[in-house]
Amino acid sequence: MPTALLLAAGLGLFVPFVIWVRGGDVLGKRLWILFGLLPFLQPALPQLDFALLSWGADWPGLVSGIEVTAFDLLVLAIYFGLNKPRLPSFYSAVLALYFVAVLLSLLQAAAPTAAFFYFWQICRAGLLLVVVARVSSDPVILRYILTGLALGVVLEGFATAYQRFGLGTVQTSGTFGHQNTLGLVLHFAVLPQVALLLSGRRDWGTVLVPLAGIAAVVLTTSRAALLFAAIGMVLIYILSSLRRVSAHKILIGAAGFLILAAFSPLAVSSFEKRFEANPLNEEEYDERAAFERAATAILLDKPLGVGANHYVYIAKNFGYSDEAGVIANEGNRNNLVHNAYLLAASETGWPGLVGLFLLLAYPLVRAFRVGWPRRTGPEGDLLIGLGLGLLMVCLHSTLEYILLLRDSLYLLAVVIGMILGLAHTVERRARRPEPRPAPLPARREFLVPAE
Repeated sequence: MPTALLLAAGLGLFVPFVIWVRGGDVLGKRLWILFGLLPFLQPALPQLDFALLSWGADWPGLVSGIEVTAFDLLVLAIYFGLNKPRLPSFYSAVLALYFVAVLLSLLQAAAPTAAFFYFWQICRAGLLLVVVARVSSDPVILRYILTGLALGVVLEGFATAYQRFGLGTVQTSGTFGHQNTLGLVLHFAVLPQVALLLSGRRDWGTVLVPLAGIAAVVLTTSRAALLFAAIGMVLIYILSSLRRVSAHKILIGAAGFLILAAFSPLAVSSFEKRFEANPLNEEEYDERAAFERAATAILLDKPLGVGANHYVYIAKNFGYSDEAGVIANEGNRNNLVHNAYLLAASETGWPGLVGLFLLLAYPLVRAFRVGWPRRTGPEGDLLIGLGLGLLMVCLHSTLEYILLLRDSLYLLAVVIGMILGLAHTVERRARRPEPRPAPLPARREFLVPAE
């Protein structure tokens, strides 16, 4: 009953909120901080999730129902209330391609309703992406969204510290359901702040976020998270230095090296505790490889996929897990292949894999192509930081499926939206004709140097 009342209250406030957004100057309000912060808060607030239809544990897959969250209602209200013009972009066609590929996979699904659960989820993320892209051309809104992301990282820093030193948890997950999810999404929020710090911006976000982010990644005790976080830090420093070398960046590099050295004992002790409690047995049984064999076999047999949200159902009930050597217990058989691309390919086929690739590749190319030239200034540094965060998530997703979960999709949508909006702003400014200098008085023409 409380959940139904919350949903009714949210729907009842929907129309007044839309009117307020359309009539007031909401674009200058701090409401936009929520667009960066809520993806970190939402996982810890299940009371704000409303299930219109739920299969619960009866369906082992990425999504188990048709869900609406308070964040979705906020995004929908802002979408209808926005007066901002649509952002012209080829990305609309890319987004539509992936949506069509997922929708077509319903025709291959043994349970089309379960496949629709995933389609509903990506529609929610797509709406968020569209809203963020349209408003990110406004520097004030962009700054507020970045502030929300920064607050989210600081929140995770405090949460993981409490879980480790207060509760004694070895692998901390912060506000998320699993430590690997936290490790992956931190790439999105930490690297842009590092890029701004290297560009010369000094505020609480550029100082606290790298420190809180490094601490949180270390405390997750996730090998992949730590690896890609380190690679991202090194790459952002190299690329920023290639754009412009300065004494400030040399100083930041030296300070960063000392900070990483200071965190290394904590990292070593964290991994020692992890492997002491759960020793690696990959030589005896490589679970990831077994899942990948099953997903590859499904794709080879079904090039158009078996239906979104259907990997576990098909692998478990049609012999693919047996043939791949997945251990025959419920925990293993109900698990997903730890590779977002193989998961997408096995469920939505080659069309879905191509759609997902373009979905991620287009903003990556935009971020680096628009942000790299030196004349773009701090906006270019921010684009490089956002692009590198997205790149690390793409690489990390070869080892995890969690990019396709709701919480990760929210942050993916926010980051891609910021890239598209900021890139459009930078390109539009670059196309403006430079002001021509006023002609000199005739008597002073001799002051002009000869060419």
